[in-house]
Amino acid sequence: MISKPEYLKLRAVEILNDRIERKITALGERLPDMMLSNFEGEKVPVSSLYQEKPLLLGFMRASWCPYCRAQVTMLDGMADAFKGLGCEIVVISRETAEESTFTTDKFTLVSDLTNEFGRKLGMTYFATEEITAIYRELGIDEEVEGYWDTSELNVPATYIIDTDGRILFKHAKRDYTQRATGSEIIRELSLLNQRALRFE
Repeated sequence: MISKPEYLKLRAVEILNDRIERKITALGERLPDMMLSNFEGEKVPVSSLYQEKPLLLGFMRASWCPYCRAQVTMLDGMADAFKGLGCEIVVISRETAEESTFTTDKFTLVSDLTNEFGRKLGMTYFATEEITAIYRELGIDEEVEGYWDTSELNVPATYIIDTDGRILFKHAKRDYTQRATGSEIIRELSLLNQRALRFE
């Protein structure tokens, strides 16, 4: 049987996950517009990314993250299937082209170096600061143990955006091991196409 202190620590992580995920821009809301840079060094307005086709947008922590690398590999491998359902694909990270090991010729890689776009979407957090506060709320009179980064972190996420800039699908989990699967993305893009056909 789990002890009360261990239960409270697990509960603290659940509360942290819930609080962070609730802050992220909701379904139906529009993406904030701002200027980003692609890996070729060109300035790209966010609003230009979805003007002609729906946008499959991936947010990665960085190429040092094995789960992000796996997600980018999946997106690259299934890019033709996704594009066949009528979308463009963009992946955003906080790295420059020189820093990143992400490579692809199937979609656009974009940098959010200052994390400004992530902040506007409510996707950033300070893990140590926030989990420490929750410990105190729960009466856990111990120091935070394990790996809790003191720097500003991003929630990895996958969005599908319509041509009005509205969020139609969102998979955003603080647990960075949980990612949208290729089959989920196919299903959501197919539903988007079905809705479009009904309104033609």
